[in-house]
Amino acid sequence: MKIKTIILLVGFLILIGAIGLAMIKLNFNQEKMTPKRGDVVESIYGLGTVSADKSFNIRLGIAITVSKLFVNEGDKVTVGKPLIKIDDHTIKSPIDGIVTKVAYKEGELAAPQVSIMTITNLEHLYLEVSLEQQSILRIKKDQPVSISFETLRSEKFTGKVKTVYPRDNQFIVRIELEVWPVGVLPGMTADSAIIVGKKANVLLIPISSISSGKVTRIRNGIKEKVGIKLGVIDNEWAEVISDNISETDEILSRKK
Repeated sequence: MKIKTIILLVGFLILIGAIGLAMIKLNFNQEKMTPKRGDVVESIYGLGTVSADKSFNIRLGIAITVSKLFVNEGDKVTVGKPLIKIDDHTIKSPIDGIVTKVAYKEGELAAPQVSIMTITNLEHLYLEVSLEQQSILRIKKDQPVSISFETLRSEKFTGKVKTVYPRDNQFIVRIELEVWPVGVLPGMTADSAIIVGKKANVLLIPISSISSGKVTRIRNGIKEKVGIKLGVIDNEWAEVISDNISETDEILSRKK
């Protein structure tokens, strides 16, 4: 046998072996599952930022010296509390809140149109989520929202969409919570899931079984890739609305 023929034969055997190993690995990573009947919820996800409804910023139109400070950052103030003295004029707080910013010290020259001091009311908070235009079209007032804060992963909070509006070419969803967790402050972030669709008692298959709009169906012992049409989808399951998948079929799904 010629050396060239031997080399080709060895290469062919290596290729067959590689294909065989790939098939074994593929089968090892897959499992048979049966479609099920159940409920499915479709949500649109976004990262929200906690914001305060009431805040007061002191800004001046001209450069001027800070004569006296009556409060420090972190101080609690009420309506009418003196905050700062500019020349002979004393500015008082128009709201209850916390001093969250003091940008200048006594005797310093405050720049024009720059925030000198900020008072924030921490009792009136909301969650602000920015979404893409494809998603924002499906958001409506009063849709329920599931909320999870990064530092409170074991707890889920509920809220509702209050309003939807544009801002500087962004699309904003304002979400109000039924109960705010203790200690949450403006600037903190939370994961939000806005529920936009819900169906009961539908045929479901795991998302992990779907590849390029097809699933591997096993029916009467015959394995076949078939295209499917999907309805509502959540983060684990998808509703099948085509008639080529039944509850008696088996499908191949990737193992978790």
